[in-house]
Amino acid sequence: MKKLRLIGAFAGLTLMSITAAHAAPGFSTANVNVRTGPDTDFPSVGVIPEGDEVEITGCLRDESWCDVIWAGNRGWVYSEYLAFEQRGEYVRLPDVGPAVFRIPFVTFTARDYWDRHYVGRPWYSDRGRWYSYKVRPRPGWRAPPPGARRAGWWRSGYHAPQGMALPPDRWRRMERRHERREDRRDWREERRDDRREWRQDRR
Repeated sequence: MKKLRLIGAFAGLTLMSITAAHAAPGFSTANVNVRTGPDTDFPSVGVIPEGDEVEITGCLRDESWCDVIWAGNRGWVYSEYLAFEQRGEYVRLPDVGPAVFRIPFVTFTARDYWDRHYVGRPWYSDRGRWYSYKVRPRPGWRAPPPGARRAGWWRSGYHAPQGMALPPDRWRRMERRHERREDRRDWREERRDDRREWRQDRR
């Protein structure tokens, strides 16, 4: 029995390592819903604030939605609202494609996904509705030809204008938000250290 538990623990750690290896760090480019499936009809897990970090574990083959980890939650975000830092600059995921960041293509099966991530959550009792739900494909999507992403005209059936990066002021706001969040994290850690030292002094 002990050997079986050890094997199970090892398998769990291995699975976590594989998932971590495939996860790519990114950012949200707006206040965006993270949903329980790759469609706006699925319930929302929460709203990711603009500039918050997310781990992207995979994207659908048509690159429309990506499976992410955010604040301990698992769910799906529309790829238009995800971006990365690349060579000191921020680029949106659709501008370069998941392959550039080694993000794998994944499939979505509601039964498997919900049973792995949402057991016990408030919306899990309504799972039967979503087990049979047919995810809508991205309308009119075709894979862009080689070089089209860098040229900036591949999006939405190759009709997007040149240069689709977010405006510099948007990225500056995101950077300031990251800095404020880090400052708050440092402040909380300092308070914890102070309380710990105070308790030790009283002993």
